[in-house]
Amino acid sequence: MELKQLQEHWDNFPEISMEERPILSSDLEKIVVKNPLSDAFYLRRKLLTRIIVFSVLWIVSAIQLRSQWILDGPDISELVALFGLLSYGLYFHIRLLFFADYPTLLSLPLMGFLGKLETVLDKYILSFKFVSGLAGFYVLALIQLLLFRSNKGAFETLSHNDWYKWLILIFISVSFDILLLHTIIPKYRKLLAGVRKYKDGIQGGPK
Repeated sequence: MELKQLQEHWDNFPEISMEERPILSSDLEKIVVKNPLSDAFYLRRKLLTRIIVFSVLWIVSAIQLRSQWILDGPDISELVALFGLLSYGLYFHIRLLFFADYPTLLSLPLMGFLGKLETVLDKYILSFKFVSGLAGFYVLALIQLLLFRSNKGAFETLSHNDWYKWLILIFISVSFDILLLHTIIPKYRKLLAGVRKYKDGIQGGPK
């Protein structure tokens, strides 16, 4: 449905940017004033939300890592890995947001517009790996907190056994990744497949 709407917006203007069109009809004026991309395609808010969340978690992680480093705590390797994941995840999302460049996205020619939309969707799907990885760290932390309050012996055993902690962390991350693959990600894969099909249809059409 979203692709059909995009096709209607770009109909009769296959390779001309919006600035190059000599006359704007009432429909095109609405497109200029109001963003025609549906929420499914327009990922700016989602990316900004993730950047904010990642930034907050990055600051908290940096404080915890510094504290553990000074005290030579048992969770240094875990916190270093979490800090590294948050750092790269934050960089990844900021770079993707700048690449998408939503303020100028609609000024691109149709093929350039579809190509950038395809890349953004593809990278956004990949970004769920960061969510799965973070889920592993924070669910493990929640498990440790529950054990600390309910079973001190089990908490001490888990806290001083890196092998069990990393095994649980990996299991949670993989499980969460599988959950996302069957719930949220299919929606974006369907959109990505639609964009590619539409793009290939234009490229394969009459020259």
